[in-house]
Amino acid sequence: MSYNIYQFNGFDELLRYIEAQIGTLQDTLQQLEQRYESVKVRAERMKALERVLEDLIGEKLSSLNEIDFMGLKVVVNARAVDELNVLEETIESQKESLEALLRIRDILYKLNSSLSSEEKLSGITILVQTLNEIPVKLLLKETE
Repeated sequence: MSYNIYQFNGFDELLRYIEAQIGTLQDTLQQLEQRYESVKVRAERMKALERVLEDLIGEKLSSLNEIDFMGLKVVVNARAVDELNVLEETIESQKESLEALLRIRDILYKLNSSLSSEEKLSGITILVQTLNEIPVKLLLKETE
């Protein structure tokens, strides 16, 4: 988990930042999903082959190839199935981040549209605390 603080000179600037974050996440997600589809084909072939071998020998094949090295998991001789699992976890995490940013964007649009033009231009600075690049707290303050 990583906290950061960003400063914006108004809601329009903050909304542009959020839109850019959403665009970046959507692009990343699209690339991950394309890679996932490619790896999925290979992984399914290997899973089918493993099932055939398990039926032939009558027992489950051992797939111990992950080592926990002081908190860092190292996969030796990574298979397509291993890569598929990592991609699934990453895609799910990216989707959750995207959904959170979309909710935040909607809230900010509502807040921005409910303020009068005088309130928007009154010298408000917005400090945004993020957790893993997702805004979790807005500090609205007068410009120093």
